[in-house]
Amino acid sequence: MTILKEVKSYCIGILEGNTCKNLTYHNLSHTSEVVEQLKKMLTHFDISSSDAELLIIAGWFHDVGFCETYIGHEDESIRLAHQFLQNSGYGTDKIKAVLSCIEATKMPQKPKNMLEQMLCDSDLFHLGKHNFFQRNEILRLEWANECGKIFTDQEWYIMNLEFLKNHTFFTNYARKELKKGKQINIDKLQKLIDSNN
Repeated sequence: MTILKEVKSYCIGILEGNTCKNLTYHNLSHTSEVVEQLKKMLTHFDISSSDAELLIIAGWFHDVGFCETYIGHEDESIRLAHQFLQNSGYGTDKIKAVLSCIEATKMPQKPKNMLEQMLCDSDLFHLGKHNFFQRNEILRLEWANECGKIFTDQEWYIMNLEFLKNHTFFTNYARKELKKGKQINIDKLQKLIDSNN
């Protein structure tokens, strides 16, 4: 079995078990979407097969830590990825690159290279998509269930508008593909806020 198949199988096992199964947003569906988005992005970049492999590995692992802890889940994802990859005999430098990609997804995102930028953009790709509001309501529900964070509609809209306005995609590909969609979502949020005033 190739390392990618092993990683996929291992991460699906985590994401379908324990507490991850109960998460409405950070679950197998989200992780699978991120991995699919990474694969799509890879067709637009001149990335070596070795780098592409470690990027997909980082995509599978980036949120598995949610199964152990909600706050600081990235550190737990890093721990689980490190442990698994080391036991699989994956190269030390490759492991470091995978862990750096996962680290870069911490908010606020601070990617230091192209691979990290690609994972960060794939993780938040929905910001520029038509399903943004649907995905966002699922996140809102998760925050209420897992963190006890409850927002009025107006508070939620204002917070998300600020987030979208302050957010920047890192890769030219994501900026080009999602700029228009993100602006549409910003305009919709502004209208919702205005209509509630």
